[in-house]
Amino acid sequence: MSPGPQGYPAIIPANVDMTALRQELLADHVAAPADQEPALRALVARAESDGHDLNVVVLTVPQPNFTYYRDIATQLQSEVGGTVLVIGPNSVGSSSADFSRVVQEQAMDDLTLQNPSVAATQMYDELTSPQIDWTLVTLLLVVVTIIGAVLARVRTVRARRRRGEVAQPAAQPPRSAESTSGDDVVSATESSAR
Repeated sequence: MSPGPQGYPAIIPANVDMTALRQELLADHVAAPADQEPALRALVARAESDGHDLNVVVLTVPQPNFTYYRDIATQLQSEVGGTVLVIGPNSVGSSSADFSRVVQEQAMDDLTLQNPSVAATQMYDELTSPQIDWTLVTLLLVVVTIIGAVLARVRTVRARRRRGEVAQPAAQPPRSAESTSGDDVVSATESSAR
């Protein structure tokens, strides 16, 4: 077993010929039934023109666990590179060096699995659609918050100035004889002794 996502062992079902799938992907980036291949090859060509290395596998036998599809994709992606989509009758899996796991998971939502070429196209379109950059959104919110805090402080200071409430330094109380320093006492004692 090879490593799967997050270091867990990958489970490749016995009914999946990984060697044959790898050879087909290396030949034309598509491993699918003959009736699906033309549409999938067109999708692979479109992805290549967009600058993405896309590989598509269509399995005709449903797998008992949906994670097997991702395990198959992860194993194939480590051997052929790029992005690998594995589409089956009951689920889909993917592995990619180009797209984050979050984006891949979002792209898997609401796919038309009855038609694998349509599902692959839907998934690729979702993978390549503009995504929200949450880091940028967070930075913008922090900047807006800081600007808001500075503006609120400036308005408060200006309002206090208009009302004459500007903070003045505390007035020094006059020095009394009790609060004189030791040097002053020594000087006064020396003067009186003369």
